[in-house]
Amino acid sequence: MRINAIKVSYWIALLGYFSLMTGIYVWHMWINQTPDHAISIMLIIQLGPLMFPLRGLLAGRVYTHAWAMYLAIFYFVVGVWYAGGDEDMRYCMFIIATSMLFFMGTMLYTRYAGRHEKQIDQQEENDQD
Repeated sequence: MRINAIKVSYWIALLGYFSLMTGIYVWHMWINQTPDHAISIMLIIQLGPLMFPLRGLLAGRVYTHAWAMYLAIFYFVVGVWYAGGDEDMRYCMFIIATSMLFFMGTMLYTRYAGRHEKQIDQQEENDQD
């Protein structure tokens, strides 16, 4: 049985994405309860950017995975920023680990799915000739 690299990288990207999203939400709602007056602003600022690539990631669009890598790098920087501050180190490491998982998944998916699409395009060109 051959492992399909495209599917594996797709699921790695989604695992990192949804882990990051869930972790941020759980942290602010239950673990480190943010004050009521700041919770909506905090969630919009931290979860808002993650909403932009949701549809494309679920649909498996290569272009969306490609630019979502930059979003993963942003959350990696956020995790490092929190690690340098007074935040709980478990939260910092969770943000760093899930953003790295998200980055690796999107990078691998872009690489393998892009190659696959290129091969299909070349086959179609050869069939037309």
